Amino acid sequence: MLFTTELQDVLFFRSRTEYAQIKEELDAKYHGDSEAYSAACAAYLQEVIGSREGFLTRIEDYEKHGCVDVLEFIPLRHGDVFKALQNGTSENGKSRCAMAEGIAEGWAVHLRGYGMAVNSADGVNYADNLAILELGTGAGMGTWSVASQMGEGSVLVSTDFDPLCIKNADGIAWHLGLQDRMTGLPANFWRLPFADQSLDAVCTHYALDEAREVPAILAEVSRVLKPGGRLILTARINPWDRQRKFMEPFGIAPEECNALLRRARMHCGPEGLSEWAAQAGLTLLDRTDYTPEGSHARTVMVFATPPQSPPAPCI
Repeated sequence: MLFTTELQDVLFFRSRTEYAQIKEELDAKYHGDSEAYSAACAAYLQEVIGSREGFLTRIEDYEKHGCVDVLEFIPLRHGDVFKALQNGTSENGKSRCAMAEGIAEGWAVHLRGYGMAVNSADGVNYADNLAILELGTGAGMGTWSVASQMGEGSVLVSTDFDPLCIKNADGIAWHLGLQDRMTGLPANFWRLPFADQSLDAVCTHYALDEAREVPAILAEVSRVLKPGGRLILTARINPWDRQRKFMEPFGIAPEECNALLRRARMHCGPEGLSEWAAQAGLTLLDRTDYTPEGSHARTVMVFATPPQSPPAPCI
């Protein structure tokens, strides 16, 4: 299954369909040879964008004219339906959980603490009967951390726009015996299918790193959270760690990265996230940074909506 990254969506926002088609054609041509496929994609970017000036012009164009639009869900290709069904099995869930447990003892040193923060009422004490929404199932690593630490009566809905990833949540649910309290759901983050003030917690494990229009997502999160509800997110401290391969070929330096991403309303570092969250009515309660050896630095941040105002006294 092929899809474009968030920065590619920005650079090609006026021709996303055509760009996705090019990637499909290159995948068919170099299928099974990931190195040749990546080189062909990079060559296409160089051919179309051309130069540093071309890159900056596209960022400026998106800054002025890009917007939140309805995200098209990724179409299933041949063989994907069967793979999606496999992903929803307990066997796949077992494999995903084992993978998550393994990386939690290695480079993903933040993973257990992230799940604990999602499932606690105050960052320390676990809470029951929470309605939890996850943005971005992905490979299910964050999903495992949240689900495996859920309190009694809590429920988890894990969302993604990739149907294969969504089914990872179902597989994890079956393996953990949580199929009656946990499910995957297709959704886009800019228009969440939940009522105002209906959720206790929203969590995301690297999904904001890989999204466009982050301020709009944070506004949606604020809308669906109850008074005093929490947003818990994991994100790269340095977005250059993800965007370097797209920026460096056009002469973009590391120190230029965050400012350009900010103009495109993409993840531009923890400070940018905090500022946009504040604009959405979310207050930063806690931030814990992790710098594991041999891997990128990341942060776990906890935000909250304002608590409910006490009723006015009777006169």
